Amino acid sequence: MRSNSTCRSTRLRREGEGALLIKSMSPNGVSDLRRLAPDVIVRSRMMNDNRHHLRETFNQRADLYDRIRPGYPDALVDDVIALSEIPKQGRILEIGCGTGKATELFASRGYSIDCLDIGNDLAAVAATKFGEFDNVRVVVSTFEDWESNDRVYDLIIAATAFHWMDRTVAYVKSAALLKPAGALAVFSNTHIRKNEGFFARVQVVYRECAPSMMSTDSNGGKETQGPVREELFQKPITRRYLWSVEYTADQYVDLLGTYSDHISLPDAEREALFMGIVDLINREYGGKVLKHYEAVLTLRKRKE
Repeated sequence: MRSNSTCRSTRLRREGEGALLIKSMSPNGVSDLRRLAPDVIVRSRMMNDNRHHLRETFNQRADLYDRIRPGYPDALVDDVIALSEIPKQGRILEIGCGTGKATELFASRGYSIDCLDIGNDLAAVAATKFGEFDNVRVVVSTFEDWESNDRVYDLIIAATAFHWMDRTVAYVKSAALLKPAGALAVFSNTHIRKNEGFFARVQVVYRECAPSMMSTDSNGGKETQGPVREELFQKPITRRYLWSVEYTADQYVDLLGTYSDHISLPDAEREALFMGIVDLINREYGGKVLKHYEAVLTLRKRKE
């Protein structure tokens, strides 16, 4: 392993910023069920400052996020459709669409999708990607602050996004926006087998080059608290899917460059860390690493 001198001899590469393309919709009336939400929505505006900052960091790497972040297994999408019983011409609301990694999997099957994201640049990439799709609309807004204009949905999806929400708001507002027996599908990719091989070995690089990461909360400040409103939803259905992606050294540090905890590192630490990781992969692992994922789906149907 290289010494700390490798970590000190680094230079920052800066990336440009995009522009706001889309604005959110104006408010309108709500149904009786949706009157459950306002009292708890107010509390969402008091989110922990660090968690709110981390939510917005993805916007700094929008193009990279779209290029390198993994998608989701087709089997997961098949199960969401089957378990939710969404009709063929059904309407979907997506919370935290990012650049549309999950959106495209549903839009390509003909569903009408309203997509929300807090990031201007992320939404701009998604809007460009789906510019020729009549069935996709992208809106720059938090889920907490967004007004539906009295729309209701057959299905709400959140792909690697729901953990950023204030759950007290998220479950109540989701139920309010769903049609009777509509479904909320929350899914994400989790890194597994991370204590073996390269992923165990690379911890030395983190200790040497990015010591600030070793002292932070392992959750990266992103886990939220709040009860599932059991009176609003049926018993959850959970499915798991194992899959893997092979990355070159450069691709792997590009992937790390889309993670909020890595983006939030001091510039010098992040640059040093990435150089150390590339060096390790090329010297000891033939220039490639295999990352194993478990995609986890939790689906809840709204009680009628």
